[in-house]
Amino acid sequence: MRGLFGVQAVMVLLGMIAHGAWAQAAGPAALVEDVSAGVKGVEAFDYVAAGKQIQLGSAGTLVLGYLVSCQEETITGGTVTVGTDQSTVAGGTVRRKMVACAGKPVQLTAEQSGKSGGLVFRKPPSTSTGTPSVPGADRPRLLPVAGPVISLPKPGRLTIVRVDTSAAPVTLNLPAKPVDLGQRGVRLAPGGTYQANYGASSVTFQIDPQSTGDTSALARLIRF
Repeated sequence: MRGLFGVQAVMVLLGMIAHGAWAQAAGPAALVEDVSAGVKGVEAFDYVAAGKQIQLGSAGTLVLGYLVSCQEETITGGTVTVGTDQSTVAGGTVRRKMVACAGKPVQLTAEQSGKSGGLVFRKPPSTSTGTPSVPGADRPRLLPVAGPVISLPKPGRLTIVRVDTSAAPVTLNLPAKPVDLGQRGVRLAPGGTYQANYGASSVTFQIDPQSTGDTSALARLIRF
């Protein structure tokens, strides 16, 4: 009997470890872009994992941007259960739209960046025959407006350097939470191509020369 209980205990322990590892690997599902005052448990620019429930009451509002599906939801009232691609809403209303989202972009080391130019690809462009073209022909990801939202895994220093012409770099010390650089007064030049550097990783992006006016945090999010 002792041996049986011992085996059961080990199995339970392994299950707990596996569940914890899965939860850590799963990571965040969505970004809280905006939330009305009085809603408890989340703040603007928080990440939320699948399975989290958020109570909005009768009139609370919540804007979620899903990192993988690129769906942006505006939810009013009810109980929100965060999913992997979209939310389940009970007792409230939800409006959904797709935004130009890169999810988690490709991260390059400084050496790789020097060799490849650090381009971030959303998907391979197609030729007239439907065959994907060579990735090197693609452009850096376009951000719709001049103020990106930067997300670092740990507090640290971010440097943004313009790579298509000479300009003074922008250096910021940021927390481990998405930060809207526009709110910090950072305005990048429309049409400019930039490289954001954090530690040994870098991401290259371009500011759309013809701004779409889409100020969605999800559309502007750059994750390291």
